[in-house]
Amino acid sequence: MKIQFATLTTILFATFSSSAFEKESQTPPIQPSKSVIFLEAQAAYDDRRYAEAAALYEKLLKGGINNLEVEYNLANAYFKNGNLPDSILHYRRAVYAAPRDPDIRANLHFALNAAGAAEPVPSLIERFFGTLSQNEWIMVAIGAYFTFTLLLSLGLLIRSTKWTLFRLSLLPAAMILISTAGWWQWRQLDIRPEWVVVQSGTTALFGPIEGSTAHYKVPLAALVRQRSSDAKGWVEIQYDGKNGWLKEEYIQRVFP
Repeated sequence: MKIQFATLTTILFATFSSSAFEKESQTPPIQPSKSVIFLEAQAAYDDRRYAEAAALYEKLLKGGINNLEVEYNLANAYFKNGNLPDSILHYRRAVYAAPRDPDIRANLHFALNAAGAAEPVPSLIERFFGTLSQNEWIMVAIGAYFTFTLLLSLGLLIRSTKWTLFRLSLLPAAMILISTAGWWQWRQLDIRPEWVVVQSGTTALFGPIEGSTAHYKVPLAALVRQRSSDAKGWVEIQYDGKNGWLKEEYIQRVFP
């Protein structure tokens, strides 16, 4: 695991930004900077103190360092410490942030195999729009919008090439539509989120009520997709092509 300069720079900037507005007290507590915590977490991982490394990476995330490398390293630390549910949770979040990264996807695949859990199979549409992250689709939409506006403006100003510029503007217009669809596809994770099973021996039931007929077993650390929810703390999930109901306390939401 190599320490990335960009990660340290991000952490240092976030630390400076958050501390710049803090009021001074007469006896301020001595807190290690977030960059020091990052280095301590890396050292703990290299020394195989995985539980300590995971705690330090969690501290960074809770401190506002929303960084892909921290998320990925935290998943590795949890996996090495034998905590499959939290490992898969953070691997999946890392995939959301960097969907084309082969190492993250390979580690998620390996962790799911270790848990004996089925890997989610995306539809063709999900596979297409999942090639870019939600933030990347937003950036594509912004770039396409400005390009579209520029071409239209030039077409109104330069009459000799008006129709050529107007025809060219159809391309960014199409990209706006595609990127909007891509953003909407990611938006489905708010509507029908993924969850990680965090309690062993979990059984999906046929109905959202205690004593309902058992349907099928769901492995610990499995990734399940929500279909609907119940006001009384039940979630209808889909796992490996089968539907069922789980208590919300047995699962943890993946998408923050």
